[in-house]
Amino acid sequence: MMEPEIIQRFLESVGQKADVDLYLKLFRAQKKESFAIISADAQIVKSALDPFHFDLRILNGLGLIPVVLLGLDGAREVDRQALRVQEWLVEDAVPARILSAGATVTAETIDAVRTTIAEGAIPLLSLEAAKDSHADGRVKMLATLATELSARRVIFLSRGAGLGPRNSPPLSVVNLGIDYDALVGGGTLSRRQTTLLRQVKQLLEQVPHRMSVAVVNPLQLLRELFTVSGAGTLIRRGSRIDTRAGWADVDQARLRALFHSAFGKILRPDFFETPVERTYIEEGYLGAGVIRETPVGVYLTKFAVERQAQGEGIGGEIWSMLVRDYPAFFWRARPANPINPWYIKQCDGMARFPDWFVFWRGMPIEKIDPAIRYALGEPTDLI
Repeated sequence: MMEPEIIQRFLESVGQKADVDLYLKLFRAQKKESFAIISADAQIVKSALDPFHFDLRILNGLGLIPVVLLGLDGAREVDRQALRVQEWLVEDAVPARILSAGATVTAETIDAVRTTIAEGAIPLLSLEAAKDSHADGRVKMLATLATELSARRVIFLSRGAGLGPRNSPPLSVVNLGIDYDALVGGGTLSRRQTTLLRQVKQLLEQVPHRMSVAVVNPLQLLRELFTVSGAGTLIRRGSRIDTRAGWADVDQARLRALFHSAFGKILRPDFFETPVERTYIEEGYLGAGVIRETPVGVYLTKFAVERQAQGEGIGGEIWSMLVRDYPAFFWRARPANPINPWYIKQCDGMARFPDWFVFWRGMPIEKIDPAIRYALGEPTDLI
């Protein structure tokens, strides 16, 4: 078993402590079987088992048990791959058990996975018995597994950093509703990546619950899991973002619940009595942005993503609509806000004060000082 001090030091090197603590709390609040499914192909087992084995040791030390799926891309000699992974893990006192899915994922398969996780061992699920199935059939098996376990995330390990052109940074987020046709038909991706993207689309269409999919190198897997910014390519089915004039047709109770989840505090009772210009709300009330016109410029008075959905790309979708509609605006955040590093990347400038950080983008110089004073003088909305 890996020493707790080693695990802690490594996590501190992965990302900000606030990020790591947030995701650990979220992961531990879920059912153990829902944590993650990690798909590793033959090349990962052959050439990148060392970093992948390290990832699994860290996760095991944290009490997080993923399902490791072997053979999705091609199911020949998968039992031998599973045995190799198991030997590496057991040598380091990490419990792991090889399971066979058969030609389909049956109720017996699901029960075996659940039992293995409940006993604290990592299930190494081999698809060798489905080696003669078409690739779409194995994707359907993965969809069944994800559905029955209520998996919150599926991770495809990649020899590259994520999806994207060779020798270029990976695409951070792919929204299938917006980006799919251009990526599949535009020659941006390699043939292998295009095939994977098609499979992910099939997967997300077959799984009824909300689930994120990521493509990442094993060296960056923990950064992908434990930081808001991630490390590889996050692939989402995409959300509908509704735009409302002011508070018109807004379910105020659901919006209150969203802000409570995101900030851990409740809104003051009269919050909705203050007029606003526009609200952006994800269709399931998983994220929102609220814009107010002020004498000194456009003020983003609230921007939030429901805690369980943070890191899934919803905030980025809302943000892209905000900056499209409002090229210039300002906002504030508490110094301890865990997404401040992301805000810093989005802003043109910021000013730090003991109680607030004030950010702006696209604003003329003469408006910046009045905007800062306005933001600092605003009452606190959260109790």
